[in-house]
Amino acid sequence: MAKNKYGAVQDFCPPCGRWHRSKAEATRAHELFLMEKAKVIRQLQHEPMWVLSKTPKITYKADFQYVTQEGQQVVEDVKGILTRETRVKIAWLKEKYGVDVNLIRTGRQHER
Repeated sequence: MAKNKYGAVQDFCPPCGRWHRSKAEATRAHELFLMEKAKVIRQLQHEPMWVLSKTPKITYKADFQYVTQEGQQVVEDVKGILTRETRVKIAWLKEKYGVDVNLIRTGRQHER
């Protein structure tokens, strides 16, 4: 399986029936799949996307979005490396749409 530029290896999550950009993301997808089955969360979405700018077209795509039992919308992104571009887009998403992103950090903590 091919690695991306940061060394992550794609992985398949059989319950979800989807490929994910990293093993950590596939593991989190499996956890969220089980949580949705157990009715702990609902309306699980993979790779929700927001348009930050139309011209030039700039988008932010998170890994997951779901609703908790309490009705709170949660947006998650699994990251090994938090780049400057990602930090800017997350801040832009918060400013434009009021959306907070929960970062799930994996073992690689240094920034580029």
